[in-house]
Amino acid sequence: MAFKDQDQFNALIVENAAVWINSLDVDGRITFWNRAAEQISGYSREEVLGHDRVWEWLYPEPNYREAVFARARQIMQLGKGLQGFESTIRTRAGDDRTLEWHSEQLFAADGQLLGASAVAIDISDRRRLETAHDRQYRLQGMIAEISAALINITAEDIDRVVEESLSRLGNFFGLGRAYVFRFDLPAGQMSLVNEWCARGVQAYRDHLQAIPLHEHNWVTSQILARKVVHVPDVHELPAEAAVEQEEFRREQIRSLLLIPLVSDQNAFGMLGFDAVEAPHRWTDDQITALRLVADMIAGTLARKQVEQELARQARVDGLTGLANRREFDHQLERECAARRERSLSLLMIDIDHFKPYNDAFGHQAGDDCLRAVADVIRSILNRPADVGARYGGEEFACVLADTNPEGGLRVAERIREAVYGLDLKQPDTDEGRVTISIGVCSVHTRWPVEPRALLRQADEALYRAKRAGRNRVEALTLPEASW
Repeated sequence: MAFKDQDQFNALIVENAAVWINSLDVDGRITFWNRAAEQISGYSREEVLGHDRVWEWLYPEPNYREAVFARARQIMQLGKGLQGFESTIRTRAGDDRTLEWHSEQLFAADGQLLGASAVAIDISDRRRLETAHDRQYRLQGMIAEISAALINITAEDIDRVVEESLSRLGNFFGLGRAYVFRFDLPAGQMSLVNEWCARGVQAYRDHLQAIPLHEHNWVTSQILARKVVHVPDVHELPAEAAVEQEEFRREQIRSLLLIPLVSDQNAFGMLGFDAVEAPHRWTDDQITALRLVADMIAGTLARKQVEQELARQARVDGLTGLANRREFDHQLERECAARRERSLSLLMIDIDHFKPYNDAFGHQAGDDCLRAVADVIRSILNRPADVGARYGGEEFACVLADTNPEGGLRVAERIREAVYGLDLKQPDTDEGRVTISIGVCSVHTRWPVEPRALLRQADEALYRAKRAGRNRVEALTLPEASW
């Protein structure tokens, strides 16, 4: 092959190479721009040859452009050329592409610097894969830390740790919200129990309580079937999800991911993530990782529920559902120890002639009678601070905070009348039905009170009611000397 033909052959190879090739003079003006450079950058050779303005197009941010050029000059001055130097350009279409540059200076035969030639390899896809791999690695590390935090935590710390976990996950994915819903299947409702929101994003915990499950059947039916709900774009939801779509739009949700919380093969809630600023699509690997988080949260919440139930059982009488003796003693001591001006009333209640009733009708009827009286007490003590308890056997007790003697008497009479109104038949008694006697003791003080003194006076009032014929209320006040 002749030398001239060889030059033409080489030029043809350079022109049609799959990599970006260009050359420039000492002033940075483009002197050669091959087809790959056109395709990658979006700028034709006619637009770039003979001037240096293309660099402003490729690097529109001045500070970044100067940083790239400064680093390139530094390397070139060392005489090493550019080998593997990376920069990110902005294409004509507005896309960012990462290029790996390899450049050498060009000299004339007499040693005069003519400019430089450059070869650029588009490594954008490779960098994206590396970034995705690194991101997945960091996600897995964070999930391991979250899992460690959720293991063996106490019940009182669960909400704090769950919400810290939601915050970490929400920030990692750049989302607007991360949250947990709990289902109350017997009531057919769901409530938002934990929530994290990015700055400026509206929270909905106070609004999304006791929501009927059937109102969002498209979502809840899938969650109850233990299926993940992944919605990259809420505008593309099916027609049967019209109610959910309207709700998502109202909350400015663009995309969401809902993962069932499962315990003993049953879904009892869901872990959710909302993208509000821009649509978001979770990868299969990310969804798999987040399902692990959901499993950890589900296990933690299930454990919390068991612990709460055990704690409740330790405070509650198993037959009547009222507070048990231990809880009553605790609440009475707490109220008596308060150092503030207040009134306090204590009611001691006894079912009249209960042993004959139990002997006549059997223990099952006796238990039913105890439960019926307990239901009356529970229905009348409707303030959060009021405590109704089974004191022992057929005796009940009530602690009424911030209740003066007149108030204590009114509550006692209401309870007595309500039990009388049950009309539970009891032959061989004056009334012919189940009745109760109540002793009331009240105190008004700003100092701590001795609980045993209050109990003694209430017991004395109860015995007076018994001696006076039963089915009545007697009241005493606690003398100051007894405190």
